Amino acid sequence: MFLSSHVEPNTYFETVKHDCWRKAIQCEISALESNQTWETAFLPKNKVAIGCKWVFKIKYKADGTIDRYKARLVAKGYTQTKGIDYLDTFSPVAKMTTIRLLLSLASIYNWELKQLGINNAFLHGDLKEDVYMVAPPRLTSIPPEKVCKLKKALYGLKQASREWFAKLSSFFLFMGYTQSMNDHSLFINSYERSFTPLLVYLGDIILAGNDKEEIARIKQALNQTFKIKNIGNLRYFLGIEVTSKTRIMVNQRKYTLELLTD
Repeated sequence: MFLSSHVEPNTYFETVKHDCWRKAIQCEISALESNQTWETAFLPKNKVAIGCKWVFKIKYKADGTIDRYKARLVAKGYTQTKGIDYLDTFSPVAKMTTIRLLLSLASIYNWELKQLGINNAFLHGDLKEDVYMVAPPRLTSIPPEKVCKLKKALYGLKQASREWFAKLSSFFLFMGYTQSMNDHSLFINSYERSFTPLLVYLGDIILAGNDKEEIARIKQALNQTFKIKNIGNLRYFLGIEVTSKTRIMVNQRKYTLELLTD
């Protein structure tokens, strides 16, 4: 028997019994198609199409209430062949030391402290290799004799995070930011008395600094290029809850409760 919609389902056929999950699936398909993630093609004789699957997650707010239902189409990257379907895979992520340092400086200098999310972040990465994938289940827009030739770095691919970070870092450099050599996920825009650091962890960004105009400028540019979710003041990042009034306070209550539950 299938559990309630408050439980993360394991299969596509269980999921489609609930409106909230069907809407999440349709939202993901719309994003994939509008982003031109693939084109339909006949599978070449010397190629093997990798599989795909749906992954379902319930996203929670810091207080434990449901934020949204998330459906993600994921390529079965474990079937990729190195040297044919992908080359390099490494991609940097923000160091916890850098996060603590940024929060400390924001508290000392009374900086703005904002959080952004990039919608469907990995889908913005451009693929350099020819990768073919079987069509997702029940997607009638793709003829049964054809497969998907991927143009974008779909989630699950070995090179997905690397290609996404390469595109995002190129964008920041173009916008006048400098990449830190101590933490490659940290980008800084500094001139005269203006100082704007931003820190990247996959599709999440902490944006800080003393220049409200620069913060507004980079947010607008990000939204025009990638489409962002403007979360507002930093509240919850990598398991850390942040409260900011007269000073910044952090705790990991929700993360600790999840560990105890597991």
